[in-house]
Amino acid sequence: MAKKSKKSDLLTLSQAAKAYGYSSDYLRRLAEKGRLRADKLGHQWLTTSEDVRNFLVSREKRGVYKKRVPKA
Repeated sequence: MAKKSKKSDLLTLSQAAKAYGYSSDYLRRLAEKGRLRADKLGHQWLTTSEDVRNFLVSREKRGVYKKRVPKA
């Protein structure tokens, strides 16, 4: 997460998974590979809604995406 985020903007990958309809394991693998912008704090991966949406937009541009993604 390049720019500073407010604490209230941060989501665990479990929270992001529930909000966007993905599994937390899938989001964790993306974060480990660097495809989803996230930081690891202790044992928790943290990201923001904006970073998840940016990842989803990048998938749409490549033509690989999940069609029914809720708008959060």
